[in-house]
Formats: sequence, structure tokens, C-alpha cells
Amino acid sequence: MSEPSESRTSFSDLPIELRLVIWNLAISPRAVVVQFNYTKKSCISKDIPSLLLVSREARAEALQKYEISFGTRTKVNSTIYFNYELDTVIFDWESFRNSYPSLHMLYHAECCRIKRIRMSDKTLDYLVKNGMRDLTAFKEVEEVSISGCCGGVVKSREENFLSRLSDWFMDDMNYYSAENSRLLPRFSCLDGGRDCPRHFWFRQWNNWAGPRGIRKMAWTGMFMEAYINLGLSD
Repeated sequence: MSEPSESRTSFSDLPIELRLVIWNLAISPRAVVVQFNYTKKSCISKDIPSLLLVSREARAEALQKYEISFGTRTKVNSTIYFNYELDTVIFDWESFRNSYPSLHMLYHAECCRIKRIRMSDKTLDYLVKNGMRDLTAFKEVEEVSISGCCGGVVKSREENFLSRLSDWFMDDMNYYSAENSRLLPRFSCLDGGRDCPRHFWFRQWNNWAGPRGIRKMAWTGMFMEAYINLGLSD
């Protein structure tokens, strides 16, 4: 009895509807590192969506999901592709020197579309010491994740202060949408998780803020107060 011959179907032989489904399933969340090049006076990134390099068909499908973003006020066109619904931006704050990413971005509307930002624990400390001014430009950020946790237990767990933090959250006079309000983002420590001894208070912050889409006029001020009062600043 003869064995059945093996046949292989190449990807290009699949129905186009199936190929397009596969291309779309291949689009996944990315962490995009954005630096500032002072020679070109523009934002740059080495992170390119892989589908843009596969084939014309894959590229055409991917370009429906990605946008050219992080343009600056120069004649140099941006080459950074970004998906505002899926991707996380990691600004290389040191490359911006004494400036801030939002100050270089051509369109303020782009700042308001960014939903996820990742930064190092060192960068967070730097931003707190500088009034977290740049984060106020990203009015719709939903998640801020911290990497490179410095570790160690916080110097203080002042119950009185945590009570004050609770009262601030419950103050409904400042909760919901006003023209200049900002979405209250969730915070996470990528290294220590929910039980990180340094960022234990993120859990309470997220319990109040996360599910409700709370908006605050100046959440950064309370965040800095918490950070400093809990002894996290160097």
C-alpha cells in the first residue's frame, strides 16, 4: 500500500482573507524607546514594527495600525511608527538633556494620545525632583510602569499620610472632567510587582484610580507629596 504523498502549502497560497487575519494577529504591543538626536533636532528610535519589513502585503496591513509619530519642529521627518492603542513609549530622558520630550513634539495632540509610558526608577526620581512637569502634558496616560527598581523598603509608612492620600482620592469636588483635568494613571513596578516593598503604595493608588477613570486637575502634586513623604527621594 503506497504512502500518501506529503504536500506543503506555502503562505502565499493561503486565501488572502486568512493571510490578513494572520498579519493582524502578529501585531502585538511593543515598548518603543524614543531618544532625541540633537544633531538632527528630531526624535529617533531603533524600534521598527517587524511587519513593515516582511512583505508588501504585511507592510500595507501594518500601516493601517501604525502612525508616524513624535515629529518635531524641524524639517527632518519622523520615522517612528507607533500604535497608540497598544504600544508603550520609553522616553530616554537623558537624551533630552535639560529639556522635556513634550517640548520637542510638534503636535500637542500627540501627547494627549499616549496611553502608556515606561521609565526607570531613576528617571521617576528625577521627574519628581523637577516637579513632574513633563508628565502633565500627557493628559490621557492610563499606565506608568517603572523598571530598574532601586529596591529597599521605604523609610516611612506614615499612616497619617496614607489617610490624607485616601481623603484626596475621595474628594469628589475634583474628580471628573474639566477642560484642564488629567486622567489618573495606574502605576506598576515591573521588577517587584504588587508586593514591591518600595512601591507598595502603588497598589492602593491603583485600587482607587484604576477602574473608575478618575480625572484630577493636578494628580502629579499628590504623587510627589506621597513620594517625598514616604521617603523615596534620594
